[in-house]
Amino acid sequence: MKNGFREIPSACFGAKPVVRIRDIDAVVHNYRLFKNKADKTGSHCAAVVKADVHGLMMKDVVPALLREGVRSFFVEELTEGMEFREIAGDREVRVYAMAGLLKGEERYFHENDITPCLNSLTQIERWNRFCLARGRKHGVIHLDTHMNRLGLLDDDVARLSGEYGQLTEGFDVDCYMSHFFDIKGEDHGNCYMQLEVLKKYLKQLPPAPVSFACTDSLILLENKDFNFHMVRPGIGLVGGAPSANRPVSADARHTLEIYAKISQVKTVKKGRTVGYGGAFTAARDTRIALVHIGYKDGYLRLLSGLSGDASEFTAMYLKGYRLPVIGKISLGATTVDVTDVPGEILADSEYVEVVGPNVDIKKLADKVGCYEILMALGRPNKKFADYTLDEYNDFRDGLTP
Repeated sequence: MKNGFREIPSACFGAKPVVRIRDIDAVVHNYRLFKNKADKTGSHCAAVVKADVHGLMMKDVVPALLREGVRSFFVEELTEGMEFREIAGDREVRVYAMAGLLKGEERYFHENDITPCLNSLTQIERWNRFCLARGRKHGVIHLDTHMNRLGLLDDDVARLSGEYGQLTEGFDVDCYMSHFFDIKGEDHGNCYMQLEVLKKYLKQLPPAPVSFACTDSLILLENKDFNFHMVRPGIGLVGGAPSANRPVSADARHTLEIYAKISQVKTVKKGRTVGYGGAFTAARDTRIALVHIGYKDGYLRLLSGLSGDASEFTAMYLKGYRLPVIGKISLGATTVDVTDVPGEILADSEYVEVVGPNVDIKKLADKVGCYEILMALGRPNKKFADYTLDEYNDFRDGLTP
């Protein structure tokens, strides 16, 4: 890299306007940071690989984590668990589906050895009945510590407590789990409220391991109070954190790079507007570049630079220069301000950095409210030339000089 900017040969783009590079080794590196936090409290460190690992792709991430020794994984739905099993083969690992056991899914969970996170008494009853008839399996019981989303609430826990032996006689309870609903910011009072609710539930139920902590809580909360028996880092594995200023560690690594081609450069006179609705007005004669990535590609419209101080706008990057996004982001293109980039650099440049070493995905997440941006940019996209970092390096090194 020159000036921290990745030099990408044209051949790596091929016929596509965007290059996406996924650093799988960085995912493993970030997992180790979380495992270190888990080890300090004697907790098991699982890995959440839901949503195709937020676009980093299970097919590449799961084998790497298996080589690292990870043996407990969480996905969202049954279908993701089935994909996981195809990737992992006959490895002795446990895969948990957090969305629960939807009606009619019992035989697929059973046949694919996927453990459901049972989110209601009805799900517990159905899974218990099925396992009694088809063979003993495992389950997780999700306790809703007043998030009022997935899981058992007070009355359900009371009934489960009174009928525990009968309701779970067909399966082994691997653990109880719960989830935080208000972890961002500086006031974590609701997290401690949830902790007290969880403790109340645990007093009513037979002993079992507990999983409460996930990415944000591992970073923000007192680990000795919240880690319990198993932690579930997820977004942190792929470079996420509660905010750009609160990473899991100074050693955490970004895992995703995206570079998009420039199609044209033009000058807009002072007072003229840029893009749909004339939402941005040039305060000076402004040189703009059109970058071929837009909201259909996951570069969310909330990142648009409309008014105010351009130094606060979302920006892309080019060879040492910050490029503020100006105007509304279009379906397949985004306008950036390149006024301060020397002409000779612009003339010699084919693309800009959209996400990477100089454009922190955490800062983009702060702009749009959460990690929709990583999930959006990580979706399969026909206009992206997609590589793992190892694949990219092999392809680049194999090019004829």
